[in-house]
Amino acid sequence: MWLLHRLGLAAAATITLLSSPAAATEPRCFPADFLFGSATASYQVEGAWNEDGRTPSIWDDFCREQPGFECANVDDFYHHYADDIKLMGEKGLQSFRFSASWSRTMNWDPEARRMRPRPRLVESGISPIFTICHWDLPTKLHNKLTPQGWLNPEIIDHFVEHSTYNEFATSFVVYGYNTGLHPPGFYDSPTLVYEVAHNVLLSHAYSVQRFRDLNRVVLSSLKRMGIVLNANQFYPLRENNIEDAEAAERAMNFKFGW
Repeated sequence: MWLLHRLGLAAAATITLLSSPAAATEPRCFPADFLFGSATASYQVEGAWNEDGRTPSIWDDFCREQPGFECANVDDFYHHYADDIKLMGEKGLQSFRFSASWSRTMNWDPEARRMRPRPRLVESGISPIFTICHWDLPTKLHNKLTPQGWLNPEIIDHFVEHSTYNEFATSFVVYGYNTGLHPPGFYDSPTLVYEVAHNVLLSHAYSVQRFRDLNRVVLSSLKRMGIVLNANQFYPLRENNIEDAEAAERAMNFKFGW
């Protein structure tokens, strides 16, 4: 769990607000501990694609195969995070969720401490929320396994050493292993998505248990850990129709009931 120390983080936390259309017109207020903030993913903002030991991820490979994509250094957060965090503080953000490239952290020099956003976030009054994996599976690990990547139960042990997810369900599992819109781009099987979901959920559970077993100097018992869920919401076409209600519930179970 040295990755948490290098980034200066104690745990990953997730805050989610749910509401229903029926309550949309009713007066509402946010809970006292609700945090307004922003979120990024390492591959979306980090840049420095070939620095500090970073090797390619499945997102590097996928984007290079798409015409018109220029993804290499994106926002270059890796080199400019101090300025970005200063701007976040000036804009009044209360939280910032971010990840670090798995392909980079595998090879990090522990003494280098290249990117340490937590102290700057705290100085700016921003709560850091760390996602340990935001889709960017290292290419070497993906190709090493047969079947590849998250289709293989062996990935669970690899991830337990690394630890929790972002946007499980639609963005990660369905788009990557059912529609092919995200890497690794698999789309020719109606069952792969369920195999991947099974392995993802198990690896998350084992990772949380590993964290809970750590010394409290590493992880406070008060810290929260979670998996970020992302899925479509389905509503009955006719509110009082039983068949429509059952169809909406069935769709939710297929998309989100894993």
